[in-house]
Amino acid sequence: MTNEDFSNGFDTLLNSYSTVAEFGSDTSSRDIRLDEYEKSQFLTMAQDGVITDLYNGRNPLGESFEETEQLRRYLSNLVREDSLEPIENSSGTPIGISSSSTFFSLPTDLMYITYEAVKLSSGKCDGLTNIEVVPVRQDEYHRIKKNPFRGPTDRRALRLDLADGVVEIVCKYPVESYYLRYLVKVNPIILINLTDGQTINDESMAMECELPEVLHQRILERAVLMALQSRGYRVPQSTQEQV
Repeated sequence: MTNEDFSNGFDTLLNSYSTVAEFGSDTSSRDIRLDEYEKSQFLTMAQDGVITDLYNGRNPLGESFEETEQLRRYLSNLVREDSLEPIENSSGTPIGISSSSTFFSLPTDLMYITYEAVKLSSGKCDGLTNIEVVPVRQDEYHRIKKNPFRGPTDRRALRLDLADGVVEIVCKYPVESYYLRYLVKVNPIILINLTDGQTINDESMAMECELPEVLHQRILERAVLMALQSRGYRVPQSTQEQV
């Protein structure tokens, strides 16, 4: 859909819902009117929600990212890769949950990690140069760090997430670099150039949806439902589950 299609479709679908009176209310028309900035906000939030649902499996198919060829195609153009170098500790004091911790700063455009591994330096194990990385919670690290099935081993390093986009990698061997593939954050859907200091995700220029056309109707319907709920309309649960 073009931005004009999104805008016109939003108005049509929005008022097809709002003219149906709720139980106990009068039967007169109850049109909702939103400007292009408001519609852009709801479309952007809906777009982010659709991506999240496709990634984690909270969708009508119940399937997560890359589980089927269909879902691979939906989000494939959002996949990026990077190889990161360790960041230095400028304070000069030991930090980290482990003496073998290495720290990395994640890309600023990262939304979700889909694959990760570390490249080992000269202290590699049994000829291995790369081992997988598994994320763990802060509160479970001390419980599992010596567990041969869940802690850091010859075949597995652990990742803990810190503030400001920094991750801590705990590995039995010196780490040279951190490789990851991830889903990139998408630009907002902005129907027109915004004025008077208005921005969405720090952007003010018109931007069209970057996701495949097949997802546009789902984004539109989800945005309309969010707009209705923001105005106090009770949307049937069955309708919400469809999007």
